[in-house]
Amino acid sequence: MSTSKGTPAPAPDANAAAAAKAKAQADAAKAILGADPNANSAYYTPSTYNVYQLTQTSQPDIASLVNSTMLSLVGRAATPQEIQQYGAELLAAERANQGLASTSTSYQTTGAGVGKKGATTGTDLSTGVNASDFIGNLIRGTADARTYQAATAYFDAMKQSNNKYTGGFSG
Repeated sequence: MSTSKGTPAPAPDANAAAAAKAKAQADAAKAILGADPNANSAYYTPSTYNVYQLTQTSQPDIASLVNSTMLSLVGRAATPQEIQQYGAELLAAERANQGLASTSTSYQTTGAGVGKKGATTGTDLSTGVNASDFIGNLIRGTADARTYQAATAYFDAMKQSNNKYTGGFSG
């Protein structure tokens, strides 16, 4: 075996190597992105987010809600203990059943407005706990409420019975 000794190959030009590497990267990026240079950009891709929304009733609102419901269903104002008890149950239910909202955002991908925010739309998927209905159902199930409803129904029936005889006596 013989080896040939010739002149050594010239050293590669550093600038030419960097240019070739940059061109190869740009060609690869164009191939990945396809025709739309913004197609795979996280900044311009339409997005949809689902967000849980915790809404909690304030203490003054709880007191007002419990008192008005008690007056309506039981015929008396709530005690501080009842306000605390029903308020705690309402807050626990609100934490356990949060509302869910969906938001979709689109971005302009062509023309002079590339990258600018397009449209944002939102939809409530669930609303969580209806505080008024929740407190009403709690109080409606108590013995006090059932007793009050029975008593008022009885007295209303008596009043209607007596009203049919009013004006009939001329004495």
